[in-house]
Amino acid sequence: MKKLIEAIKFEWRGLIIAIIIGIAAVFIRNISANPVLDPLLVAMTIGIVVRSFMKKDSKMVQGLNLAPFLFIPIGVVIYGAVNLNFVKFTEVSTNYIFLLFLIFLIYIISILWLSNIFGLKKKTGYLVATGSTICGASAIAITSDAIDAEPDEVSTSLISVYISALLGLFVILPVISGLLNLFNMEYGILSGTVLQFTGFVKAAVADLPTEVKTIAISVKAMRYVGLLIIIPLFASFVRRRLHIPWYLWAFLGAGIIFSYVPHLHEAYGTMLKSVLNILWSIAMASIGLSENIRTLFSRQGFSALCVSLISFLIAVGVFIVGLKIL
Repeated sequence: MKKLIEAIKFEWRGLIIAIIIGIAAVFIRNISANPVLDPLLVAMTIGIVVRSFMKKDSKMVQGLNLAPFLFIPIGVVIYGAVNLNFVKFTEVSTNYIFLLFLIFLIYIISILWLSNIFGLKKKTGYLVATGSTICGASAIAITSDAIDAEPDEVSTSLISVYISALLGLFVILPVISGLLNLFNMEYGILSGTVLQFTGFVKAAVADLPTEVKTIAISVKAMRYVGLLIIIPLFASFVRRRLHIPWYLWAFLGAGIIFSYVPHLHEAYGTMLKSVLNILWSIAMASIGLSENIRTLFSRQGFSALCVSLISFLIAVGVFIVGLKIL
């Protein structure tokens, strides 16, 4: 603890800049009220832009590195409290749970396979897989800490997954829905199963009946449990030994407590979501401040986008086939 306090004392400049950008990103998200505008992506993007206009010294770099170290583990625990709801999971049909698990496997297998074909860095591939399989920016933030990812790997994976999600929300899913006559519940389940960001799922089902919205969000929420599998898997791949970050146990414990003590979620859920957005936006701002904008337009950036988009199309295709069979 003493070393941490000393680090903050002498390396505070980078940390303060990240905090300002993180809070600003959450403010932008709140005033826009747009579910597609993820505050973590906004924070990282602002950080990348600011980085191009500033000079950094070694102390500032160390200060920037403090933000993910301090805030991501705390955020993971809060994430479990506000997102894991084991009671609501029982509302989802077993057929849809089977489809969800199938898509979970398809995303992981297809992305790892495509990453090898496109020559993607292993850690970038792991982050794309986690962001696609679980929950976009939030899952990438958690996994980046577990696998010790570099800033360029985080930014490349996040932006590629975000672009794929945009195309999925506004182009791919509406076209498929029209061609195959997928409406209401089927469309809601499809959105909750394959779309990468929770905000995108909410946008996809915004005009559908309340029952469909509830099921779609419940399906999406079930994907959060996958963090308990995918993070130890990739962390162990990187370290070549079994590795389960301590905060995953806290993540699970918080989810169980808030699931079965309903008044906790009612009393503190909204506040905790706000705190979570701020903590992780600060962490992603620090990552953006450590990144070079040219990396996003590199071969790795293009490869990550191809991997993310193709895997999304594969997941959609498998879902359609599975839906027809069931």
